[in-house]
Order: sequence, then C-alpha cells, then structure tokens
Amino acid sequence: MSLPVALIIEIGVVAFTVLVVLAVRRVASGPLLREPARGTPMIMMVSTAFAVLLAFITIAAFQTFNGAKSGARTEAVATLEMFRTAALFPPADRDALRADFAGYGRSVADLEWVAMDDGRRSPVTERWISTYRDRFNQLGLSSQREQLGFQELLAEARSRTDGRRERLTEATPSVPLPLWIVLILGGCVAIGLQLAMADRRERRVVQASLIAGVAAIVTAGLLLVFFLDHPYGERLGSVKPAEMRQTLSMMRQYAPGLQPPCDPSGRPLTVAPPPA
Repeated sequence: MSLPVALIIEIGVVAFTVLVVLAVRRVASGPLLREPARGTPMIMMVSTAFAVLLAFITIAAFQTFNGAKSGARTEAVATLEMFRTAALFPPADRDALRADFAGYGRSVADLEWVAMDDGRRSPVTERWISTYRDRFNQLGLSSQREQLGFQELLAEARSRTDGRRERLTEATPSVPLPLWIVLILGGCVAIGLQLAMADRRERRVVQASLIAGVAAIVTAGLLLVFFLDHPYGERLGSVKPAEMRQTLSMMRQYAPGLQPPCDPSGRPLTVAPPPA
C-alpha cells in the first residue's frame, strides 16, 4: 500500500465518521445517551482492550519488519565474504566463483526483491545457487589453502542460506486473517461507541473533532500494522535491497575487470540446461 493510498484511506475514514456524527445530531431529537456517566465505563473498556490488542499486534508486525532487514543484511554480508574468500583459489576458479556470486547478488537485488512483494521467490536466483554449488563440487582442493578456503565458503554459504531464508519468510504476512477481523471489528466498535455521545446541545466542531481524532488514531494504527506486516515493495520506508546493492558495489571495487555472464538484473546471458 503506497503512501497516497494510505492517506486517502485515512482521510476517507475520518470524513465518513464526521459526516455520520453530524447526521446523527441532525436526526436525533435529543442525546443518544441521556446519562453519559453510564456509558463511560463501557467506552473505556472497549478502548483499552482495542489499544492493548493493537499494541501487541504492532509489536509482532514490527518483529516481521525487523526480521526482514536482519535477513537481508546477513545475506548480503555472507555473499560479500564468499566473494572475498574466492581469492584463495586459482585464478580460473576464483573468477568463476566470483561471477556466480555477482550474478546471485544481482538477481536478488533486482528480480527476487520484486517477486517478494507478492510472497514469491525468483527462479533465476535459485539457478545461481545451483550454479555455484555445482562449482563447489568441481574445485580441486589440491592445497591446504584451497581446503581452508573451501571450508570458509561452506560456512559463509550456510550463513547466506539462513539470511535468505529469513528474508523470504518475512515476505509472507504474519498477521492472520482472524486477527485482522478482530482488529477491524474492535476499531469499528471503538469509533461507533463515540456516536452514543452525540448531543445536539454540544457544538458541532467539538463533537466532530472528538470523533475525527478517534477515527484517525484507529485507522493510523491499522495502517501501521499493515505496513509493518508487508516489509517489501516500492512503498516509502519499506525494506529495500540496499545492503545487497552495497555488496555489489564492493564486488566491483575488488574485481573491476570481472564480467559476470548475466545482465545487470542477474539474468544469465546464455541459455544452459539446468543442473542435474
């Protein structure tokens, strides 16, 4: 959900609730709640229950958002370390490994990041993983240096896998539909109870401002949960592939003459049969 859409929803809900309270004032011949003190405990109970529920779900959604950032950072750091460790191998193997890692990084930053907005993963990224794993099996490991480098590669590859797994996991919303139903219902009840306080003896501006404030806070809270529960995308403030792009930039600094067999988005330039 983009920022303009969120603003439209926020303004629309506030405007609708103000119109409703003004309509109730016009239709009602007297105050809906003749003794406001009787309704105050119910309003406080509902408002408190909704606020507590919203706070817990917001914290859970924030953990999803933070997990997405953490996974992306871990993956990018591990990919760069694999690129550096490739220097322990002979030039031919080194360049082949680095080309695979660069292709992987490009596909993550440009292809898989877009796919994650819909909860999917990129088959191109999966292909680069299969490619560099096959490359691992072809390494000679004839010297102690190469054996040490291979052990480092395996450890860094596990770290990269864990980071990517966490990143992909957070692409799926963590707030289930029943919780959304309860949240929306609680918000509607909290706003609706304010209508019981409608009284023609009060100034329109005062009552409209009160219910507009409640509607604005409730709507903003729900939109915040939605934003945190969907960490990827083109929205303002969403998690971007900045860490992986920084990794790609450092790769170019370490190996300026490297030419990975892929386009800038990570798609392979040659069509080859998939690994067995």
